[in-house]
Amino acid sequence: MSEINENTLVKTVRVGGFEMEYACFGKGPRPMVVIPGLAIKGVMKSASTLVVPYKNFTEDFTLYFFDRRKDVESGYSVEDMARDQVLAMEALGLTGVALYGVSQGGMVAQHIAAERPDLVWKLVLGCSTSKAEPLQLETIGNWTRLAMAHDASGLVESFVDKCFSPAFVARYRRALLAMYRDVSPEEMDRFAVFSRACDFVDTCSAIERIKCPVLVLAASDDRVVTPEASLKIVDKLKASGVPYEFQMFEGYGHAVFDELKEYKARIYEFLQKA
Repeated sequence: MSEINENTLVKTVRVGGFEMEYACFGKGPRPMVVIPGLAIKGVMKSASTLVVPYKNFTEDFTLYFFDRRKDVESGYSVEDMARDQVLAMEALGLTGVALYGVSQGGMVAQHIAAERPDLVWKLVLGCSTSKAEPLQLETIGNWTRLAMAHDASGLVESFVDKCFSPAFVARYRRALLAMYRDVSPEEMDRFAVFSRACDFVDTCSAIERIKCPVLVLAASDDRVVTPEASLKIVDKLKASGVPYEFQMFEGYGHAVFDELKEYKARIYEFLQKA
């Protein structure tokens, strides 16, 4: 790849009457689909920053990072996101994928693995949940209210402080706030639709239908979905006889996947196992 930027990475899939952007890189034989969590700004606006953190995956996998569909309306649910994600994957011919869902992306990924086992080889759930815990309802509910009120500074401040560990925020606060500079009213309206969907997530019965191996990753100081949410996913996998692995990252918050390089190394280790 001679030039790594959004123009060369970002593509659009059109299917089912909607459009969805995705970034694609790597040359491995197995597709790896990454479904991000909530983002105030669309992931594809900074797609080039994804390449270096995932460079160790590119020999074994071709990576596909998906944004949500472009047009959304109030009431768009996690189940709707999963349905649209499946349509996009089918349109691109992606089967037998390593599916990695982060936070809300993990909620979506649970539905996909349960409803379409033919598409998923292995599943990774990062700081996700099967049903909203009280702290999640409080934290993400506040984000929804701030977004609907178009309080950009309040939303960004809360998002940064709740997602990242205090030590990380103390060191990188200025850079983190700069990432979300100039948030538009349209971006806040879009964010509110997605954040509100988190209140109603319920994958408890879906987990029982998952058959592929699952890696569950959690953070002990997660102040968004809580570490207890991941432990409950593990309990459901165990009760259903699903093969799983679990790791808790001590001393980190919800965005441990962005803070700790060992996090992605743990995913790679899991995917390399027979």
